[in-house]
Amino acid sequence: MSVLQHPSRKGGTAHGQQKYGSRRAPGSRAETTVQDLERATRVNKSGLYAEFKNKEDLFIASLRRYFETFQYRGTLTIEPLRWSNIESFLKQCNGSWGWWGQKGCFSVNSMREFSDRPTEARKLMIGSVMRIRQQLIRNLSVARQKRRGNEDHALIIAFFTGISLEQNFDPTEKQIAHKIAQFMGLIRAM
Repeated sequence: MSVLQHPSRKGGTAHGQQKYGSRRAPGSRAETTVQDLERATRVNKSGLYAEFKNKEDLFIASLRRYFETFQYRGTLTIEPLRWSNIESFLKQCNGSWGWWGQKGCFSVNSMREFSDRPTEARKLMIGSVMRIRQQLIRNLSVARQKRRGNEDHALIIAFFTGISLEQNFDPTEKQIAHKIAQFMGLIRAM
């Protein structure tokens, strides 16, 4: 059984560790210790070393698991396609959600040093953005009844990215929900 699927772990995935992100900031991945990973995953050091070559290998596995678990079963694929799918997608970053307590979006938070990421991680992130883009375009086409082009997907991705990063400043869930509601009103009116 993979460490990322270990049933005894609180989070279920190793990316519940919020430190695993920026290389330069306090609390960054560079400062993440094996003990931090043991606490986050509830797997001892020998279990971590048996499963992963290094922290980069763990990061790539965590990123892959994140996309497989959440994005591919995401709200943007629910039929019938509609505005509520887009709104639900945006709400995913609001507050501490899921069983691991992650704030924001693991992928967005990981992109802060995109150029420093391993090639495999960059490819996973690019593929994720492309899939989200296609899913947004499909939802927008149906929601707008093809009244206009699909350029609004870029605005939605930019808003999602910003609202995900804003989670690092600990806003209240009410503040984020209000911003999402305002944004949805604007995007629907366009």
